[in-house]
Amino acid sequence: MNSPALTVVLCVHNPHAGRLQRVLDALAGQTLPASEWTLLLVDNASQPPLQSRGIPLPPGAHIIDAPELGLTAARLAGIRSAESNILVLIDDDTVAAPDYLEVALRLMRAHPEIGAAGGRIAGEFEVAPASWMRGFLDVLALRDFGDRPIRALAPNHIGPWEPCGAGMVVRRQVALAYAQMVGTDARRRLDRVGTRLSSCGDTDLARTASDLDFYLAYEPGLHLTHLIPAGRLRLPYLLRITYCIQRDGWMLLRMRGAPSALGGWRLWAHRLLAPVRSFRPDPRQWALRLAGAWGQLQGRALELGEPR
Repeated sequence: MNSPALTVVLCVHNPHAGRLQRVLDALAGQTLPASEWTLLLVDNASQPPLQSRGIPLPPGAHIIDAPELGLTAARLAGIRSAESNILVLIDDDTVAAPDYLEVALRLMRAHPEIGAAGGRIAGEFEVAPASWMRGFLDVLALRDFGDRPIRALAPNHIGPWEPCGAGMVVRRQVALAYAQMVGTDARRRLDRVGTRLSSCGDTDLARTASDLDFYLAYEPGLHLTHLIPAGRLRLPYLLRITYCIQRDGWMLLRMRGAPSALGGWRLWAHRLLAPVRSFRPDPRQWALRLAGAWGQLQGRALELGEPR
């Protein structure tokens, strides 16, 4: 029996039942024929386990266990279990448009030069964001870079549109190369582990496509909705995620060989100047800018592999 053309890898850790059900309902309603795709629901140390919760799954779906806590560990379990040539990463709070899988498969079949792709991600907010948050909500993986596709090959030509983990479409060849490269080193800590907001493991995965001379792509026909609870719009959460994205983004650059380390008097000079450079009249915006600047400095100063 032939393997499906596409596999959805959906990683969950103690998921919110209502949001997960919406994600699963959206997958069950995909326009891509069920014979062309399958779903791997990766249970990352949930308590109680998903198997005991009686969650209704789309036909042909499978639950696999990933007992090592962490989003990277869960994704690796899904990648290694998938048999399809095209993988789609869906989070437990991202609702795919009805044609998401169809558009993804068509894109990757028509463009064999693309190794990883992402698209538009809109937010559905439990409470409306305050006006002072405008310009800072990209840390919640919200993105829309217009109606024209974007392609880039070399890492230095990649912009803010590069694929993120939510909805990433990636070739199995790229995903397996990433799984082999990550191994047991510090890169395994570059994404969520329990309540920690570590970030940028998905960036590492996407840029593995460039390592293999594939293009990265922004495809405007890929539409996803991110379900955002009220807690993620509170200032403490935004401060933490802003700090972690900047810190881990710079850590990843250094792991990938960028000469961005910072220490000695230069580090202290940057730390002293950070509050001035980050200044905004609104104290909340100032705090967010400062959190990002401080995260960048930490990412450039920490020893690679040092616990964070």
